[in-house]
Amino acid sequence: MAPEVKGVNVHDGGMRVTPTGMIRTAQWKIVPAAETVVKGSTQELLLDADALDRYEEFTGEMHAILQKYEAAMRQMVVRFEILDRDLSLRRNRNPIHHIESRIKSPVSIYEKLLRYGKDPTIGNLEEYLMDVAGVRVICSYKNDVKRLMGLLRRQDDLEIVRVKNYIENPKPNGYRSLHVIVRIPVYFMDSKEMVPVEVQIRTIAMDYWASLEHDLKYKAVAETHGLDIAGELQECSRIIENMEERMQVLANALDSGQSKHSKLGK
Repeated sequence: MAPEVKGVNVHDGGMRVTPTGMIRTAQWKIVPAAETVVKGSTQELLLDADALDRYEEFTGEMHAILQKYEAAMRQMVVRFEILDRDLSLRRNRNPIHHIESRIKSPVSIYEKLLRYGKDPTIGNLEEYLMDVAGVRVICSYKNDVKRLMGLLRRQDDLEIVRVKNYIENPKPNGYRSLHVIVRIPVYFMDSKEMVPVEVQIRTIAMDYWASLEHDLKYKAVAETHGLDIAGELQECSRIIENMEERMQVLANALDSGQSKHSKLGK
């Protein structure tokens, strides 16, 4: 039986190190989490003893920096919650179904910097990585996505850095979502800093498709052998898009009916 060490699984003669712990050896495999490993994928990172020293130094410096990203993430979540409540009062409907948030793990940040061809330093982290903090907003209808994006643009203390509209221009695999990089002010005792947050806004249906696509992409399932997964995913995306358009027609009709009823009641 392979020896067990906290955060480490011995596999194929090497050490697989997760963010929860590590031991020293000649070669290391650093991965975000043991259960997400795909053999032979780019999720695995091999480090020799010298590189491990740099990794430990980098992650040791990172924890203090991550606090400001966490603060920025929480502030973005609160902003969306306020918008949702305000729209609920004005339109008698909550456009946001739910909100998710996450901070990238030190291992993921380290691996991504190396993938970008950058030295793993705090300076490069802040200059090149815009998605350390992430917020995902799940809406009921496609028009809600557009409405929320419009409201974000009207918040004059936010800086819109970049917008990638994968709803109007889906990825080749069928992925649809709105990706926005914003900088939000974070206030400290004696300073203010504009901290980037990646915001993804998508519908329930888009999120459903993306979750299944992620499963099929990262989990090797023998039963899928011989099946055109890419083609099936594209077709599913088209079906979901058509369904969303039809649901939007129903939503528009309901909104119109409520608006007329409100006017008659005055």
